[in-house]
Amino acid sequence: MLKKYDAYLVGYYGMQNSGDDALMYATAWAAKHLIGCENTKVGLYGDYLRETKSDHKLALKFNQRFPGQNRLLHYKTALQSKRIIFGGGSVLHSETDINLKRQLMSLSSPKNSLAVGVGIGPFTSIAAEKSCAKFLHECGYVGVRDSESLAIAQSIAPKANVNKTFDLAPLLLLNSNKYQPQSLKRKGIALTLCSVATNPEGHTDKVAEEHRFEQFAQVITALYLKTGEPITLIEFNGHNSLGDWKINNSIVSKLNSNVPVTLKKYDPNPIALLENLSSYKAIISMRLHGAILGYLANTPVLSINYHSKCKGWCEEIGMPEEYRITLSNLDVEHIVNMITQGISNDFKSPILPIKTALQHSLSNWSIQNETHKFYSNYSAI
Repeated sequence: MLKKYDAYLVGYYGMQNSGDDALMYATAWAAKHLIGCENTKVGLYGDYLRETKSDHKLALKFNQRFPGQNRLLHYKTALQSKRIIFGGGSVLHSETDINLKRQLMSLSSPKNSLAVGVGIGPFTSIAAEKSCAKFLHECGYVGVRDSESLAIAQSIAPKANVNKTFDLAPLLLLNSNKYQPQSLKRKGIALTLCSVATNPEGHTDKVAEEHRFEQFAQVITALYLKTGEPITLIEFNGHNSLGDWKINNSIVSKLNSNVPVTLKKYDPNPIALLENLSSYKAIISMRLHGAILGYLANTPVLSINYHSKCKGWCEEIGMPEEYRITLSNLDVEHIVNMITQGISNDFKSPILPIKTALQHSLSNWSIQNETHKFYSNYSAI
């Protein structure tokens, strides 16, 4: 069959999530500029008018007209594509989702397909783990973003072509419409917060979450009173029903009226978001890509770690230990002290230079046995 597309780009794209937006931009840019895919198509949920950096869009449906509509759209595009590229994210944990990825590769070309900058696990079932092992053996090249994912891969699929790489987001620094950090003097403290699911169905512990709202309200109040810095709550997820606005509104409702807080709405352009993050003096982030983009913007970050992926990122860049906060042991006083001390006396920096992080991110595309040229012509920043 004549293949219409050089690659079909698959991820959680178009769901109004800033982390996935960053991964989409990075994947589309790298597919074209690093491995020579001149004609790509990206699967997109929901927001079909957005800029994707890909050549074509496949409109996947939140509300399917019939059961399996999206699956058929996936299948058709996979058949038309020379390879599948799974671009970033925690995409290997659910049996149903992993099996769909295997089917797409089988309809395209498993040996030419790539999974780059991905996280593996935690698995939702033993069946999911077994499906993931099959995926890793079938996929031509897999680059995992953290050491824990590599250890899982080596345990369940020791002969698969799995390599330790890095998150894809640093490639935003090389993207077209290049990132331009804010030139004005930094001002304010930003928070990027999220809800925490306690089971695979996405349910939350309402009592625990309400307690966290109280704690974050205490953090905001203390920071404002001690520093006088304006506080901004940033939406990284702009979904109408599942977005961060719910959390942010709940926290604001617990604040006294003399504590001014700005609510910044979701921005579908990750480069514009990156530029905005470069304007703050510090960021407190539960969101993984809040921490990652903050790092790329050279803004000090305190990471509130609710998931192994957040902990893994802190380890990857050598974030100072005192800036790594465990969600289950949220110490309001410690958070306030770290921010106020940093603003007064300068923050400690991560060990890993941004330039090195970018090279690590580029390593996702240094694929063995390929004939294309890769990133040898791209300097770091």
